[in-house]
Amino acid sequence: MRLTQKHFWIQQIRLVGVWVVFGLSSCLVAQNPKAKKQLDEAFMAYNAAEFPKALSSVNKALKSDPAYADAYSLQASIYEAMHDTLNASKSYQNCLRVAPLFQPMYFYYAEYLYRNKRLQEASAMLVAFEEVPNKPGFIAQKQGASVRLKEKATRLQASVKTAMDDVNIAENLKIRNMGPSINTEKDEYWPGMPFSGDRFVFTRRLGGTENAMLQEDFYMSDWRDTFWGKAYPAPGDINTPENEGTLSVKADGSALYYTRCNQPGGLGSCDLFVSDLDGKGWKRGNNLGSPVNGPAWDCQPAISGDGHTLIFSSSRPGGFGGKDLWVSYLKQGKWSIPKNMGPAINTREDDDAPFIHYDGATLYFSSLGHPGYGGSDIFMSRLGADGQWSTPENLGSGLNTSDDEFGLYIDAIGKKGYFASDRKGGLGRLDIYQFEVPEKFKPKPVTYVSGDIEDAKGGLPLMARIRVVELSTGKVVFSDSVSNFFIPLTAGGNYALFATAKGYVPQSLNFQPTASTLDQPFKVVAKLTPINNNAVFVLQNLFFDTDKFDLKSESTEELTQLVELMKMNPKMEVMITGHTDNQGAVEYNVKLSENRAAAVVTYLVKAGIAPARLKSKGYGDSRPAAANDTEAGRAKNRRIELVILKVS
Repeated sequence: MRLTQKHFWIQQIRLVGVWVVFGLSSCLVAQNPKAKKQLDEAFMAYNAAEFPKALSSVNKALKSDPAYADAYSLQASIYEAMHDTLNASKSYQNCLRVAPLFQPMYFYYAEYLYRNKRLQEASAMLVAFEEVPNKPGFIAQKQGASVRLKEKATRLQASVKTAMDDVNIAENLKIRNMGPSINTEKDEYWPGMPFSGDRFVFTRRLGGTENAMLQEDFYMSDWRDTFWGKAYPAPGDINTPENEGTLSVKADGSALYYTRCNQPGGLGSCDLFVSDLDGKGWKRGNNLGSPVNGPAWDCQPAISGDGHTLIFSSSRPGGFGGKDLWVSYLKQGKWSIPKNMGPAINTREDDDAPFIHYDGATLYFSSLGHPGYGGSDIFMSRLGADGQWSTPENLGSGLNTSDDEFGLYIDAIGKKGYFASDRKGGLGRLDIYQFEVPEKFKPKPVTYVSGDIEDAKGGLPLMARIRVVELSTGKVVFSDSVSNFFIPLTAGGNYALFATAKGYVPQSLNFQPTASTLDQPFKVVAKLTPINNNAVFVLQNLFFDTDKFDLKSESTEELTQLVELMKMNPKMEVMITGHTDNQGAVEYNVKLSENRAAAVVTYLVKAGIAPARLKSKGYGDSRPAAANDTEAGRAKNRRIELVILKVS
């Protein structure tokens, strides 16, 4: 999986990755065979993490050949591994002193300076990197940097600028370790929770080595009014003696998406799985199968709030780098062929660890390719009205460091964030931290609508087509055939919910959540009645200005549903009836209700419904649906109803 594999490779990079110039150019090769032999011995000791022995051998090589550039390069790597930054810097400088035309070394020294927050010096060294080819005696074939290294230098310069411009201060983020209830001396990472925010879920590494089978299990912690309780293994059958990790919790808490690797019958090295909550325990996970999983590495799922969008990281062909972010959509119970999220998100380096917030439009992920502060940093991108993702923004130096940060989760109200880091001061190698989300990086406030669809006659669950539409924009927030649903919504919108099933009277609802509080969501049990003569239902999403009968544009979705109903039932005849509250004169109210009902009929006729199938009538305030002594009651009385006169 990403975490343990990556942590292993981070260690390897720290051991051998810095000394990459060894033997690259004949201009750096020692003229003294004894020095070459001593350097080979130093390299072997270094690769075995025997740093004092490696340092002794490399110092001998430099005594044999004081102008040996490769030896200075390895010496710098050894000092870095020993956290001796002063001598590491001197070694880099000595390497450039004896090989001033070797372009790659300017990049590696700049990278070192950047990791140690010596930003002005790093910037100057990158300028020198660009200028070296213009110096007399430079030989591009022997001393020049590769195309890939030049690309890295460009990204590093952008990262240096980002760091120099950054104004985030760690104290303002209130970053703190989540403490011994969650973290131990073992690795804890990949946090998540349901929309309710009352249960914390994460991965803990229990055993195994980098070269042996890992055991990773899911742990949970419950909120105890003011603190998180002691973590415990996830109940049920989801945990095994092998590895489960990189989780994403469905918003309603009913399912958990995660990764398993090297499983019998798997499609690739790592596959995505889903486990459903059964009572108080989690079922044994099921492989999501093709086309989500394939022969490649598929990992790190992020499920959207409504459970119908799945973003994950994969090394499958067709990407921009080693690992890219891909997206798949759930329709009629099946996942679509994954689509690459494109160059705005993905780079030539690894892009992974996605988290899509409940607002459906704010994506957080980790990247080695976008300008950052060293290691893997966390970025944010927003989905625009044009359907395109914005240029990712680094979450800043207060959060991102030269170590690795990843596995971000942000709670439903966008106030608190959680991530894993191996920064200094933790209880173990990898710990989970929480922080206050800066205003700049907050997602949109959200609430949610949840509900069940039932047959009104028998009370049994009913599969129906559910469409939720934001009426001011016409954007379809949710559309699928389900028997129950949980749909996060952006607070402040004007939403319509339509429930339709063949042979049943459709139902429409309107709701306008005005705050992101979690304790006052919109809940509904839609009881659909079989179509029959005299069935009546309210058209909840028809809108008129006060004292007017012109249909407003927000009425289009309701009218479209009504047209579909009439076309699906070609022999159906209906009456559209208008009703008002008791404000105003009786005659005026009757006339207004008649005109509003007639306006609906006119729309249906223009849409191709035969006039002979339609009637209209206005009742004014003579048939109230509620008392007129409150505004809520009067609002219920101002309505348009559809009465089925004839089914067939």
